[in-house]
Amino acid sequence: MKSAGMAAWRLHEAFSAQEGFSSEVLSLHHDDTDRPGLFHLSKLATYTANLNNRLHKYMIKYDQRKYALFSYPILGTDISNHECVKRADVIYVHWVQMGFMTLVGFEKLIKTGKKIIFFMHDMWYVTGGCHNSFDCNGYQVDCSNCPILETNKKISSKQLTLKREIFNHKNVSFISPSRWLMDCAKKSISTKNSPVYYIPNYFKSKHFVPQNKVQTKVKLGIDPDLKVIAFGAVTLFSAFKGFEYLEKALNYLPTILESEDIQILIFGSGTEDEMKDRFPYKFKFLGYLNSEEQLAIAYGASDVFVIPSVADNQPTMVVESLACGIPVVGFETGGIPDMIQHKSNGYLAQSKDYIDLAEGIKYCLQQNLIGYQLECFDPKYVMDLHTELFNENDAIGV
Repeated sequence: MKSAGMAAWRLHEAFSAQEGFSSEVLSLHHDDTDRPGLFHLSKLATYTANLNNRLHKYMIKYDQRKYALFSYPILGTDISNHECVKRADVIYVHWVQMGFMTLVGFEKLIKTGKKIIFFMHDMWYVTGGCHNSFDCNGYQVDCSNCPILETNKKISSKQLTLKREIFNHKNVSFISPSRWLMDCAKKSISTKNSPVYYIPNYFKSKHFVPQNKVQTKVKLGIDPDLKVIAFGAVTLFSAFKGFEYLEKALNYLPTILESEDIQILIFGSGTEDEMKDRFPYKFKFLGYLNSEEQLAIAYGASDVFVIPSVADNQPTMVVESLACGIPVVGFETGGIPDMIQHKSNGYLAQSKDYIDLAEGIKYCLQQNLIGYQLECFDPKYVMDLHTELFNENDAIGV
């Protein structure tokens, strides 16, 4: 599962384990494992999603390498009469783009009268279609001059207006896992009239715990005497993830840190050839890691994890790294400041300042900083917030 799906699944498991609650997950895509409480849509729904994605690519023209994802749902599946929906008292809607649901589908779901909670994993719910607006605040006005779309710019303003009309119901509310996105939602034309709550993603895993650093380094074929600087992302060269700032920071680092006993550890989609000749240190590329066990070993072998994202909500890798006892260096942007206490469990660098990013890496290595999760990410505290939300809205189950 990708980060949004994993966050939804962890929350489902937490609800399932809580007395007085039951939980089910309805997914568009099938996976290879039979999971308790997991239900899938039909093959027709998958076909519809694939057709939507092809039409979307034909109709919506923009530079995805520069702006990342823009979604305008054309086709999707109406789930308002699905058995899971009928059984539910409260419905969480997570990441349902790419042909899963349409705005009309949202409206039909809302008209069931059940409590609908939209869980925001990125900015899509608050904008005219982009999943992160970067420096654009058009969503606070009308999105009529969308910098992303090459043609049909009215699509973004139309979609923003439709969202405002659809979300403007008493049984609709929003959860943001970051204070930054909550603030965006309260300013957006589409969501500012709806209740918005800050509740961090639920995170609890038996794999992401502090490990023996020597053993994990040896397991990956890394000299235990080396200091390891790690970076990982599902899509390494995404417009969000700021790889260019990491590259600049690591090339600047030798000017402020006189040490050759450093190795770079990188994991995510991509190839080893794409990494060659980019860094002043030797590097090890692990490729895409598709299990918590593999990820935990990668974190465990690290001395510091760097997240140079220029736009992010609540990056799962920060939570995972801190849970493993590894300090995190990142830019003071998006939801990252919610997770890092500056110079305590990591280092917050000024946004897009690669020199400050390098200073953060140096600080964490020289101070032998230990990562840890802040109290607001405690699993019990997070679930208490969800329970309070239900009680506030007279909800009795999931």
